[in-house]
Amino acid sequence: MNTTDPFAYIDGIEDASSIDPLSKFLRIAIVGKPKTGKSWMAATVPGNVLHYDFDGRAASLGMCEATKGRLYKVKTLRDLTQTSPTAMKAIEGDLSTFKSAKAQGLPIPDSFIFDSVTYMKVAMDNELMSQSSDVRRNIKLGLGKVFWIPKGWDAINGSRGYADYIFNEFSQLGNVIFVFHQRDEKDKAESTESKTAYTGRQTINPQFWDTILALFNEVFYIDVDQFSGEYKVYTKINEDSSAATTLLLDSVEVPNITQMIEKHKAKLNQIKGK
Repeated sequence: MNTTDPFAYIDGIEDASSIDPLSKFLRIAIVGKPKTGKSWMAATVPGNVLHYDFDGRAASLGMCEATKGRLYKVKTLRDLTQTSPTAMKAIEGDLSTFKSAKAQGLPIPDSFIFDSVTYMKVAMDNELMSQSSDVRRNIKLGLGKVFWIPKGWDAINGSRGYADYIFNEFSQLGNVIFVFHQRDEKDKAESTESKTAYTGRQTINPQFWDTILALFNEVFYIDVDQFSGEYKVYTKINEDSSAATTLLLDSVEVPNITQMIEKHKAKLNQIKGK
């Protein structure tokens, strides 16, 4: 053992300068307003894909060129009732199956897309509320029906922790993409009970999940240029959003993840002198 090396006794470490983001599974957050091409951008991730559709918009993916000629599967998940939710049970069942398959050396998808987080949260809330009456409030509807809504900080922390769990588990299996709806960022310090103030920046919906973005290496904001009509992806922090990337990209890119990866590889080779 090299006794002059201060790290000689530590297991599981690697030289930071040798780490390429593509040597790990991609962790991508795509954020955008409605109808700005978030799902279609997610579909450009390379490899075999399982796309979890919580929005009931699988038909849109059928029209997307990026899904053609490859193993690209869509699984639509919606709870028919709150009292007997099925969506998150299906996710956890798939997770168990994939973990077992991986342990046996069997093939599993390269990438997992969760689209959108807004409606995945609804499924998470339904699952949590079905398990505990402490995190729900009952709203009576017509004909004696009852509607559940999340109640208190336990419900908030429960869904946030559930998201961490799903993210961390699937991140061990392949590339993970979460698709977020975009919203104006509430200014918590300036807002009052009677008036909501905003910071002028954009964030994700729900805003109290915004800390989850720290888990993603790539946070892309997608929008449509109001003059040209072109779709643009912002990859670096600006005055409007907290976009971020570990890849060697320009601040504005086209919405194609495969092309982004190829650009990163080309720039990395230039740096290495290849």
